[in-house]
Amino acid sequence: MHPLPASGSPLDLFAGLPLHPLAVHVPVVLLPLGALGLLVLIAVPRWRAPLAWPVVGILGVATVGALVAKLSGEALAARVGSPGQHEQLGNWLLATSAILFVAALAWWLWQRRSARARRSTGVMGVLAGMLLGALALGAVIIAVLTGHSGATAVWGDRVTAPPAEPSSSASPDASDDDDGDDDISIAEVASHDDSASCWVAIEGTVYDVTSWVTRHPGGPDRILAICGTDASEDFGEQHGGQALPTERLSEFAIGELAER
Repeated sequence: MHPLPASGSPLDLFAGLPLHPLAVHVPVVLLPLGALGLLVLIAVPRWRAPLAWPVVGILGVATVGALVAKLSGEALAARVGSPGQHEQLGNWLLATSAILFVAALAWWLWQRRSARARRSTGVMGVLAGMLLGALALGAVIIAVLTGHSGATAVWGDRVTAPPAEPSSSASPDASDDDDGDDDISIAEVASHDDSASCWVAIEGTVYDVTSWVTRHPGGPDRILAICGTDASEDFGEQHGGQALPTERLSEFAIGELAER
């Protein structure tokens, strides 16, 4: 296996492989850990003094990790295409981790100053704790959703989906329409234009991508929009020069596009 060529981004590759799968583990693991620790501090005041700074530190590292994961994810997307929902959740993860870190730090400094002055934070302290707890729970949910969407984008089609067999189901139609050869007319492609049967023509080859509609990392709408069309230009704009999308597309080839 040849190492991937380097790009202009310093967060693209690590040891010849994409950095993102490694970097994403930092926020996905540390953000829930820090958020749960924060919930413990809110619920158990006597643990705040010894544990508050470690918890705030974990949230700070999670925020930096979320930024690295976002930037390395953008570099990876430039190679393999946009992951759709996973990218959006990654943006939410960065924003949430940063907000939670700043809020937790401000809350602890306030609690610490009040304790030193022997003043009770009263109702404001309770309300602040409730809001901070809700934010911590939201951060846990976003971290889980982000990790799950990333795993689904990489492994969903390999673990849960049955093997695609486009050739056996589609070739008879192509043969009937074209008197025994493998050429498929653009009219025949156009008749397969929905989620039940989705064909596309790209660079002179016809593909039956029906089974890929629900598994596309960028979401089904991007595939449904090109069903029944010559999508050469769309594919080139989205994935031109990228090896992985081209290799995966080749699995769905069913014939050649007939010359008009």
